[in-house]
Amino acid sequence: MARGGLDVLVVGGGIIGLACARELARAGKRVEVLERLPAGNAASLAAGGMLAPLAEVPAPGPFLDACRASRDLWPAWVSELSRETGLSIEFDASGTLLVSLNDTDDVYLEDVARAADAAGEVVEEIGHSSFHHWVPDASPAVRRCLRLLGDHRVDNVQACAVLATAALAAGVTISYGFTVERVERTESGVRVHSEGDVREAGLLVLAAGAWSGEIPGLPALPVRPVRGQMMLLQGIDWPWRGCVRGLKGYAVRRGLTGLLIGATTEEAGFSAHPTVAGVESLLTFTRHVLPGLATARLETVWAGLRPGTPDDLPLIGFLSGWPVLTATGHFRNGILLAPWTAREVARQAAGRGASPEAADFAPARFAQNQHTLRPSEAPV
Repeated sequence: MARGGLDVLVVGGGIIGLACARELARAGKRVEVLERLPAGNAASLAAGGMLAPLAEVPAPGPFLDACRASRDLWPAWVSELSRETGLSIEFDASGTLLVSLNDTDDVYLEDVARAADAAGEVVEEIGHSSFHHWVPDASPAVRRCLRLLGDHRVDNVQACAVLATAALAAGVTISYGFTVERVERTESGVRVHSEGDVREAGLLVLAAGAWSGEIPGLPALPVRPVRGQMMLLQGIDWPWRGCVRGLKGYAVRRGLTGLLIGATTEEAGFSAHPTVAGVESLLTFTRHVLPGLATARLETVWAGLRPGTPDDLPLIGFLSGWPVLTATGHFRNGILLAPWTAREVARQAAGRGASPEAADFAPARFAQNQHTLRPSEAPV
């Protein structure tokens, strides 16, 4: 049985899909989110929650502009979501402490400092005494520390839950356990099939993360899963409430005493499970940078699948010849880019075209297979 009466179907109920759905509903659209998991979300819950535009030493250009713009949207976005739902989201603007233990790390710090200076981002050199006061479990071998004041962090698990509540309050319907079997074009839009259940709408927003290239009926998209493993420690009592990052990993505060350690970057297909090798790499980073945590309680480990693209940039824009807007391929920046992506999708859905920052993210850039896969090695 077909169900219509909708303006927009959003495929994918992670942070990107929920953000887009809420934004479109607030613009007056009738929206339904179709999510394959019974409880929603996948990579969105597995992330560390860093809001760090300079995490990958980006060159100046549209991607950095989008990351910085979205970072700047987050404080007001958190406040809006809390007002709409009465629920709180842990958000911190302390920044990131970027640390060096050797010559290779020093080069990395200099690269980040140059990128920050070029972008007009504030960087402070932190003395040893201040650093070790803030992070008492850090190695005495840390020889240099930079503080990136423009980095923030958010509890992404809380953010996803509050965002779902806000979307529902805005009038969005969320259907969990809905596996898309096929998408087809109609004269008035799209039709989505799932085990005898059918949805119809004038527009489809594709926000299925790592599975965005696996939707039957849609044109092939160069989106692949990139596994990331993380672990959670508990009982951490530091004055520092932000992030600590090195060349090969990061630590992110979570709650009163939690600390996330991440993250691997692995080409492992759709295998979303932790491995011995992956956990060992996280432990190696912890032993080298934060050896005082040797007796900390290891609460849990997990893995998630990021949506990667050949050039590591998002896919945001219309599919040629289809009433389908892509909002996927955010790789390691899905949490960071959620509010900006939602605003961009609503803009394009309203027929106003892509913003200057989004022009390079259109899926048409892969139409002639100009790129080859390029797995990234940055730690985030």
